Amino acid sequence: MQVRHIDTIAPVALPGIEHRTLANRAAGIASFEVWQQALAQGTATPLHRHDCEEVIVFTGGHGVMRHAGREVPCGPGTVLLCAPNELHQIVNTGDAALTLYGILSASPVPVMDADGNPIPLPW
Repeated sequence: MQVRHIDTIAPVALPGIEHRTLANRAAGIASFEVWQQALAQGTATPLHRHDCEEVIVFTGGHGVMRHAGREVPCGPGTVLLCAPNELHQIVNTGDAALTLYGILSASPVPVMDADGNPIPLPW
């Protein structure tokens, strides 16, 4: 067993996004990953998909999840369940950080753009 505190896990910064990988294969968890992210005001993830299931739990701020031509409002307490290869994008529409946890059923997590091209992740 490992015991860690979130503050001891160094964040990785992307433009407008702060990311921490809380659990993954590199940390000894073979079959899933847990991510913590904060999207700055006006920031969006790229339109993307994963070849695995994903659960997203929003903990703060306000935004939308774009998928299948729809925009689903997201805020504290919203839980989204994404099927494998479901094209989606998270957009911060609020005036504060949009914070969330992502739980993904693969490790490492393959991420692809709308055309199926790999999106390299810096973590």
